[in-house]
Amino acid sequence: MFFPIETIQQVQGFFWIFVRVGALFFLLPFFGARNIPSLWKAGLSMVTALILFPVVPPPPAFPRTVFEVIIGMASEVLLGFVLAIGVKILFAAVELSGQFMGFQMGFNMASAMDPETGGQSTVISQFLYLFTILIFFSVNGHHMFIRALAASFYKVPPDSFRLNTPMVGALVRVSSDMFVIALKMAAPIMVALFLSHLCLGIVARTVPQVNVLMIGLPINIFLGMILFSMVILNLSPFLVDLVRRMGETMMGLIQMM
Repeated sequence: MFFPIETIQQVQGFFWIFVRVGALFFLLPFFGARNIPSLWKAGLSMVTALILFPVVPPPPAFPRTVFEVIIGMASEVLLGFVLAIGVKILFAAVELSGQFMGFQMGFNMASAMDPETGGQSTVISQFLYLFTILIFFSVNGHHMFIRALAASFYKVPPDSFRLNTPMVGALVRVSSDMFVIALKMAAPIMVALFLSHLCLGIVARTVPQVNVLMIGLPINIFLGMILFSMVILNLSPFLVDLVRRMGETMMGLIQMM
């Protein structure tokens, strides 16, 4: 493939492509994780920008002053943030469902450090997140991401992005869907363990000699792991549909720009 980066205009065009790609890569889940070195992220952004440079239209105009360059870079970072937040919210729904499951199973008392966010999360939450990442790559979710990124240059030239009301409303709807998706994924285990807690409470009231605290925790963990192994077998189609929704969300946000 020929990369015509020879004139100053072509160098400027490549720079603005690199800014948008880099802003998006540093904000996306998995690619923007804290445990991935910044040099790798910058290198991946550079390679992606080189691939996109021959196939996206050149910018119609370039900023002429330092102030216009700063405003343009801020506009590109904001565009990357809007596209990334739509994807991150759906990944957050998977992690939130894992938090719901882990709380009911008693795993919140054994939280582990999440290397991506630097915060605490349950083992179930991390497992579901990594499982979703694997499904994301297995169904070519990264291809949808690159197509959406290329389409953004046709819809929104560099230094021309502005927030609007429909876009904000779409982000609010995606945010509300996060809780619905999390509850759908965690509902079977939450309901079953709620009934388990209810039965243990009845036992504690009728047979005070039984130490419910000592027997309740292993029972809930054992029951929760059995239910989780049953749920995970049927969770793949739901997660595949969720990954496709991520691509649709990104394309929908681009159409609103």
